[in-house]
Amino acid sequence: MGPLTKYMRQIAFVLTAGMLLPAVNTDASAQTASRVIVNTASAEWDAGTNRLSVRSNTVQFPVDQAQPSAVVSLYRLSQGAGSITQALPQTICLGTAGPVPIELGGAFAGVETATARVVQTTRIRAGEPLIIRVSAPTKNANPTGIDRFDAVIITSNGDRERISFTEDSENSGNFVGYINTRAIPPSPVIGDCALSVNPGDKIEVDLDDALNNMAMGHTGVEILVDPFGLAFDSGNGMPVDGTRVSIIDAATGLPAEVFGDDGVSAFPDTLVTGSPVTDASGNVYAFSSGFYRFPFLRQGTYRLIVTPPSPYSFPSTATAQEISALTRPDGGAFAISPGSYGSTFTLFDPAPVRIDLPLDRAGGALNLRKETSTATAAPGDIVQYRITVANPDQGRNTGQIIITDQLPPSLRLRQNSVKYQGVQISPSVAPDGSSFSVAISPLTAGEKGLVTYLTEVRQDARPGNSVNLASATDNRGAQSGTVDAAIRIVKDGISERFTLVGRVTEGGCRVDPRTSKGIAGVRVILQDGTYTVTDKDGRYHFEGLIPGLHVVQVDPNSFPLDQAPIDCAENTRSAGSAISRFVEGKGGAIKRADFRATSTTPRADTRKSVSPLPAVLTDPQAAGAERDWFAGQEPGTGFVYPDIEQNPRVKSIRIAVKHQPGQTVELTVNGVGANALNFDGLKKSADGQILIAIWRGVGIEDGENKLVARIKDSAGAVVQTLQRSVYFANAPMKAQFIKDQSVLVAD
Repeated sequence: MGPLTKYMRQIAFVLTAGMLLPAVNTDASAQTASRVIVNTASAEWDAGTNRLSVRSNTVQFPVDQAQPSAVVSLYRLSQGAGSITQALPQTICLGTAGPVPIELGGAFAGVETATARVVQTTRIRAGEPLIIRVSAPTKNANPTGIDRFDAVIITSNGDRERISFTEDSENSGNFVGYINTRAIPPSPVIGDCALSVNPGDKIEVDLDDALNNMAMGHTGVEILVDPFGLAFDSGNGMPVDGTRVSIIDAATGLPAEVFGDDGVSAFPDTLVTGSPVTDASGNVYAFSSGFYRFPFLRQGTYRLIVTPPSPYSFPSTATAQEISALTRPDGGAFAISPGSYGSTFTLFDPAPVRIDLPLDRAGGALNLRKETSTATAAPGDIVQYRITVANPDQGRNTGQIIITDQLPPSLRLRQNSVKYQGVQISPSVAPDGSSFSVAISPLTAGEKGLVTYLTEVRQDARPGNSVNLASATDNRGAQSGTVDAAIRIVKDGISERFTLVGRVTEGGCRVDPRTSKGIAGVRVILQDGTYTVTDKDGRYHFEGLIPGLHVVQVDPNSFPLDQAPIDCAENTRSAGSAISRFVEGKGGAIKRADFRATSTTPRADTRKSVSPLPAVLTDPQAAGAERDWFAGQEPGTGFVYPDIEQNPRVKSIRIAVKHQPGQTVELTVNGVGANALNFDGLKKSADGQILIAIWRGVGIEDGENKLVARIKDSAGAVVQTLQRSVYFANAPMKAQFIKDQSVLVAD
């Protein structure tokens, strides 16, 4: 070994790879980049006791890192035709919460990922997992093992998620990852490990290498939506099988392109409710009764063509409000939209689009009954009519009902008198006033409705029978028979009526009634309950009596205690009675019926003392006007007005609430705050201990009205809640005498 060899053994070579410096790149859109490697060598050796060193020259060269773009393919879980088996390795998402495994849930829970069946697609439904397969040979670094890498998924709607991709087999260069999708709204959240998609859109998906942010590949995916619903009877909500439903593209007028549940296989654009449907993949859809569904369509505007079986018709005349009274067989509410009546609809909602189809069944019947308040009437009289309409079908609702009334020439409708179920409605009156019609809401199965109105007998009405006709029909073809109600028109002048006069005298039968003393205060009564009381001379009279036979009698209890009626007539007019007479008169006649009394042993006084009726208040007094609000009031809180069980005379009231100093009052009527314009001010007692807040002109409704006053302290906290109910009743349609609740006072 020579000297040179000796020295060489003492030399240590150091090879330093310089920093990877990126080359300047002014093209921001470039998908490749080059880097520069800088290298310098150095040598050290010992020469005796000295250590020597030397550096070589620096060598640098560029390295082009451009790599071929990866091929990105999209898949979805499917058992349909064309599906393949694909192992889905566990995918890890690196989000804002750190690395978490992505789990399949919901309808896809329990999928065996090791042998998952998938089909390549460019369309998915929001909520499905999106499976991404990347063919990237440059990532196949270890030919004898399974390689992994992270990539960032970037969508055109602003979402950005980082997930892992795992090689599906050794040395394949094919990597698989998956991520769950979620419908927009809500807005995309970056790093939440769910890919936000907008149903109906086509989104662009970019895949970037998480190691160097270099673009790896690009693809697009459509997000589908689907319409479905139920064809049903608009009268009872029952499903209707045999309904032919087609869907067309409203923009082209051509049959729509429909896809099956796999999002790929062609699905028929026409189906029949109650019949199974098969798509192009052979998948069979067994729909329930009346049900239809078009699983997937692209975003767009469509229209349903509906041909129902006989005797049904489409589109329905039933309104959405009428249908709201029905329920689906599953207990839910029907979904009614313009598409339910054959109008166009746009698919854009992320939720499944439900469009139920109401169908009308023609036929049916309505029951009608008509009554009048009187059998006879004279010119100027008011006659009330009552029309009862009923739905005799115990299983179906009617449509909207139109009742038409034909008035005879002798009658005319009184304005603002038409009511349905007691509530005023507006009729449609013929220009000549000969008829009118009213529209009423549909009747449920077995339901009845009551229409009332007033007519006035015309002054030029001719005597004789006057017949009124009425009929009803609904907008689905149900009809009633024609019903009538007749009244007899009679002339009511002085020549058609007669007058009854008479006198009640004492002295018995032997005293000439012309010279005997009259008895005052005797009650004289007609057979219809009409009565009068004799004057100081014992005279009485009834005028305007209808020609014919009448009965007039005196009340023996109204005679003086020492006088009793006696029969002095001795003819058939008295029928042997001392207190009654038969009177028959013709138009224009004056008839007379006298009564006699004789002295008798004074009888016991059977009259009873009763409490006097309360004083009748004037309208201003009943409304609380000119009232001393502090009379009888003590400090505290409470309603001062209206009084308990007070019945207002009009549909607006005055309200007064007392409270203490430092407090305020918040008033509501039927749950609605009182209008500030109704506040009439605050009154204070002379000593300042009682404050009364007053509102006036506060509107109320028919029936019960609930008044609530919340007393608040100076800080605005509620310290007490006061309640009072006030009832308002319109003019009654019927009066009934309730004996046990009445105070009976003899006149």
